[in-house]
Amino acid sequence: MDDPRGWGSELASWVPFTVLVVGYGVVVLGLFAFGRGQPLERIPDAIRRLTGLPGWVVSSAGTAIYGVLVAGQGFYSDVAWHVALGRDKDLFTAPHTAIVVGLGLIFVSAAMGVTAATVEEVDTRLRVGALRVPWSMLPLAVLGGSAVLGFPLDELWHEAYGIDVTMWSPTHMLMILGASFTGPAVWLVLAEAGLSPADGAWARVAHTLAAALTLLGLTASQGEFDFGVPQFAQVFHPLLITIAAAFSLVTIRLVLGPWRGPAITAVLALVQLTSFAAADPVSQGRTHLYVGSALLVDAVAALAGTRRRLRFALLSGFAVATVGLATEWAWNQGARQPWRAALLPDAGPAGLVVGLGAAVVGAAFAGALLRAAPGPQRSDHDRAAPGEGPGRVPARAVALGAVAVVAVIALYLPRQAGNVAADIRVEPIDGGDRVRVEAVLDPADAADDARWFQVLAWQGGGLEVAPMREVEPGRYVSEGTVPVTGRWKALLRLHRGRELMAAPIRMPADPELDLPEVPAEDRQVALTGERPLLMRETEPGTGLLAPAIHGLLAAAVAAWAATFALVAGRIGGPSRRTPDPAGPAPPVPPGAPAAARPTAGAPERVGQAPD
Repeated sequence: MDDPRGWGSELASWVPFTVLVVGYGVVVLGLFAFGRGQPLERIPDAIRRLTGLPGWVVSSAGTAIYGVLVAGQGFYSDVAWHVALGRDKDLFTAPHTAIVVGLGLIFVSAAMGVTAATVEEVDTRLRVGALRVPWSMLPLAVLGGSAVLGFPLDELWHEAYGIDVTMWSPTHMLMILGASFTGPAVWLVLAEAGLSPADGAWARVAHTLAAALTLLGLTASQGEFDFGVPQFAQVFHPLLITIAAAFSLVTIRLVLGPWRGPAITAVLALVQLTSFAAADPVSQGRTHLYVGSALLVDAVAALAGTRRRLRFALLSGFAVATVGLATEWAWNQGARQPWRAALLPDAGPAGLVVGLGAAVVGAAFAGALLRAAPGPQRSDHDRAAPGEGPGRVPARAVALGAVAVVAVIALYLPRQAGNVAADIRVEPIDGGDRVRVEAVLDPADAADDARWFQVLAWQGGGLEVAPMREVEPGRYVSEGTVPVTGRWKALLRLHRGRELMAAPIRMPADPELDLPEVPAEDRQVALTGERPLLMRETEPGTGLLAPAIHGLLAAAVAAWAATFALVAGRIGGPSRRTPDPAGPAPPVPPGAPAAARPTAGAPERVGQAPD
C-alpha cells in the first residue's frame, strides 16, 4: 500500500507487542523460580510470599489486566492504521496479533484463577469435579471467550462484506466490549476474595487498577469519535462519556472513598495529554476529561452523604449529566468535531437519562463489592441508614436504570440522509496536491443547525479535517485545504439531527476492487447517506450473516449482564452476612485455604456429589 510518510512501518511494528509479551513471560518465569512446591503451586506461592495476597486472585486479575493492556495497544494501533492507511492486506498484522493475544489472556486468566484456587484449596462454593471455581472466574471466562470468538467472526464478516473501516461493526464490538467490561470483572475477583482497599498497599494498588481499568474500558468505544472519523450520530459521544463517568465514578467513590476518583481521572488525563497527543500518524483527540465529574461526585458525597445509596446515585448522576457534561463540553471545543449548541437538545435530556441510569447501576455494583469485601470504617455521614442494607439499591431501580441506558442507545442508532444538494467547487493549491473547497447548499439553511459540516481527508497517510465556514447565506468555504492525491480520500460531510450525509470531493482508483477514481473537480450533487462513501470497500454479501452476528452480539451482551448479576449476587449476597449462632469466627486472611476458612454453606458442585 502507498504510504508516502512511512507511518505504515511504525504501525506495523512488532516491537510494542514483543516487549509486552516478553515482559509478561519474564514476570511469570520469575514468579515460578521464586515459588516453592510442586510446579502448579510455585506461582501462587510466590505471589502470596511477595504480596500477601491470595495467589488465585493475583494470577487471574493480573493476567486479565495485562491482557487488556496488550489488546488495547493493538486496538489503538489498528484503528490508527485504518484511519491513516485504509485496509490491511494480512490477517495477522502486529496490531491484529496483539488484539487476539490480549483477548486470549483475558480468557486464560479465568483458567489461571481456577487452577490456583484449586492448588490453594480455596473454599469455593462452585466446583467442577476436583476443580475449585471462584464465582468471579465466570465473568472473565465469558468476556474473554466471546471476545476471542469475535476475531474469527470478524474475518468471516470481512470475507462476506469486504474490509470495512468502522469501529462499530458487530464483530468489532464483540471484541471491544468483551475487553471493556474486564475492569468490573477484576473488581469482582477482589471482592470475592474479601480484599478491601484497607488491606495493605498491594490491595490498594489492586483496587486502584480495577477502578482505572473500569473507567478506561468504558471509554474504549468512544474511539469512534476520538480518532476523528465518526460514522454514527454525534450525540453518542456525550452519552458515552456520561455513562462511563456516572457508572465508574460512583463506584469508585463508594468503594475507594473520597478523592480517589479525582486522583485517578487526573492521572488518566495527564497520560492522555502526554502520550496520545504525540502519537503518529493519527492521534486520539482530547475528547474526554472526567476530572470535573469526579470532583462533582465527591462533592455530592460530602454534602449529601452516601449512606442512602439510591439518593447518592441519583444526585451524582444528575451532577455528572449536567455540570459534569458542561465541563466535557468546554473540553471538546478542541475536538475534530467540536460540540455545538445544536447538539444540546438531544444530548441534554438523553444525557440526563443515561447519567441517572448508569449511576444507579454503578451504586448497585459498588454495593455488591462492599458487601463482599467491606472497606474501612466509615463516618456516620457515609453509613447505611437504619433498615437500609449496606449498599442496598432497590432491584427495581437497578433494572429501570439499565433498561433506560440501553433504550437511549438504541434510540439513536438508526441513520438517514436528508434532502440537500450542493454545488461544490475546488480550488487547487500547491500545484493541485491540495484543494480548498467551496460549497453552495440548497436549501441555503441546510447547515444552519449542523452538528458538523466539514471536509474530511483520510487514508492517504494520515487524517485532516477542515471545517466549513459560512461566508454568505448558503455559501461555505473550508477553513483550510485538504490533500487530494495518492491514496487520499476526501469527503464533504454534513451531520444534522439523525441525518449523516456526504458528497465525494476525491476518491482514488482501487484496482483490487475495480473502483474508478472520483477526481477532485467541480460538481453539482445531492448529498447521500455517507456510509457507502466512508466504507467504500464494503460489498452487499449475504443477507443471512449480518442478522446472525448482530443477534450473537445481543446474546453476548445479555450473557455478560446475566453473569455479572449472578456473580454480584453470589459474592455479595445475604449468606455472607448471616451471623453464626456460635458467635463470630476468628479473622481469616482473604482467600485462605479451605481448612482455615469457615464454610458459609454446603458447596455447590458440578459433576460431583456434595461431601
